[in-house]
Amino acid sequence: MPIESQDYEEVGFLKYSGEGMQNGVIDAGSAGSALVGLDEALRFFNTRQSPDFAILSYDIPVQTRAGSWEALILAGAAVGGAFALGYAKKAGEKLAENDFKDIGIKHALKKSMSALQWLAKLKKHTRRSRGWQIERIEPVGPIDIAVVINSKGEELPVPLEYMKWFHQMPPRLLLKMTSVIRTDRLLTIGSIDGSKVEQVTIVEEDKHLFENVENEEFEEAVLFPELVDGAWAQLIGRLIRGNEASNTVGLEYQGHVINCVPESGSVRQYKLALFLRCKVEGRVTRHAKNRFVADRRPTLILSGVTPLEVDGQLGLFGG
Repeated sequence: MPIESQDYEEVGFLKYSGEGMQNGVIDAGSAGSALVGLDEALRFFNTRQSPDFAILSYDIPVQTRAGSWEALILAGAAVGGAFALGYAKKAGEKLAENDFKDIGIKHALKKSMSALQWLAKLKKHTRRSRGWQIERIEPVGPIDIAVVINSKGEELPVPLEYMKWFHQMPPRLLLKMTSVIRTDRLLTIGSIDGSKVEQVTIVEEDKHLFENVENEEFEEAVLFPELVDGAWAQLIGRLIRGNEASNTVGLEYQGHVINCVPESGSVRQYKLALFLRCKVEGRVTRHAKNRFVADRRPTLILSGVTPLEVDGQLGLFGG
């Protein structure tokens, strides 16, 4: 049940439960790993909302209940003692005012916990650690929703803003939390907004979705063997991410992501095409990493990108 008062409010939780947790006791190593992982995930999603949140230091209260071990995420303007959200000294006063760079800390933590449980739902839905296929984008109220389909054709509506964050995140962001899951120890991630509680449970058979991301790189001896080195290709897919530092953009194509490099100029020229279904044209290279050994995954040297949908989605590089 959500805990709320004038001083603090519960915005989410991380809970381990099951037959192995009857006394609400967990070993110190597992507890430490879970809390560090939670801190890292919250910090990542908070900084996606505003880089200023990178300076925060979180004190996460732990509460044991019958049959479970639970870490509660609490936020508020006057939280003290063990139930404290530790504000960084440099910005403590501003953060306590719940108004830091136009994004309140309570709002940021709620959104970060929401993104965290949506990420777990997405991986369980698709049974993939990445390379998720967006079928379409739909406006729902004030936000855009990405409809993600799995191999069974089932749909999952995910906030488009979260999908953008997921494509930017480290590949093992939840590993420290999921690595301590056992047959008799389940992990539940929950987000709380007032009386509304959203949660997802991760069991042992789901662990590989959060750990072995490299395995998906080698699902086939050669991915898309028809795309031979030096060939000219026209592909229809969805642009899902852009990276100015490496001057690359990702093309989601048939459930996989193909790395694309502009033939000339910056990837910023494609910023209006993010998350749109597009026709891309260019030359295939199988030697982007090694001139002597062919890459398993092709790279496309882009000469053109033609959106096949109406523009109006999020910008490629934010802002």
